Amino acid sequence: MIIFLDTSAWIKSYIEEDGSAEVQNFMSDKSSQNRENKFVASAVTYAEMIATFKRGLKGGRLTEDEYNRIILDFKNKWDDFYIPEVDHEHIEQSGKYAEKYALKGCDAFQLSSAIVSHANIFVCSDNDLINAAKDNGFIAWNPINGEFAKTAEKSVLKEK
Repeated sequence: MIIFLDTSAWIKSYIEEDGSAEVQNFMSDKSSQNRENKFVASAVTYAEMIATFKRGLKGGRLTEDEYNRIILDFKNKWDDFYIPEVDHEHIEQSGKYAEKYALKGCDAFQLSSAIVSHANIFVCSDNDLINAAKDNGFIAWNPINGEFAKTAEKSVLKEK
């Protein structure tokens, strides 16, 4: 199973907010459950995650020690994620998705990355992006809305 994590979802595994426990449990379960599960992220996610961590530090949400621990853990996990190659077609497709779905630029690039990676599941905490992902055939899950639908996951497994 190929699982795409948008920044808005992945950040929840590091910074406590609505849906954090769900993302942490989901990632832990999918990592240990099956070595064939592959996590995917967009190239833009790296900068978005680092920027969010730094804003957390500057805003007092994270201590210096927490920030340093989180950065180290994130960079180690980043190496385990598949990051689709960015090419001219990928960039142009993201522009088409931005126009078609009225998405923010980085969100359109996230969607394009998920499509390029042939992900089965799209995990995100932005409803506009979730709807665009569903429109493109993904099983999409917003961790703020609670448990991942087991029936949807079973349908992905049957397709394999």
